Amino acid sequence: MKGGHTVKRITTDELRTMTDREGLILQGCGGELSEWVNGINELLTQEGILQNGDTFKEVFAFEHDGCTNLLFSMENVDLHMGKLAIWRLQSHSAFGGTWLSDYLPNRLGVHMDEATAQQDGGLEMKQSY
Repeated sequence: MKGGHTVKRITTDELRTMTDREGLILQGCGGELSEWVNGINELLTQEGILQNGDTFKEVFAFEHDGCTNLLFSMENVDLHMGKLAIWRLQSHSAFGGTWLSDYLPNRLGVHMDEATAQQDGGLEMKQSY
């Protein structure tokens, strides 16, 4: 496999639990998913976003609203965050790019504060008034 990446299929329920990570979601990825991953890795390398020969290695595919979407995990990836943010905005009409942290609450209705509290074993700081 080129670039050493894997595409793992997950459900939206599994996606809902990923509140502790960040990633780039591209929406409406039809066809061969490995071609998408290779193409995005090559494009973002050319744009100077992926740095020092690094690539997105952990990619998840999931279905939502009749579309196949790809989540490119940003964990342990050497990238230029500012350039990626600009690229995401400039290419939104082509790729429907959004951050995982925006997708979860806005498309799946995940309440981020509650999800984080559940992952922490339900331990929360109680505010006293």
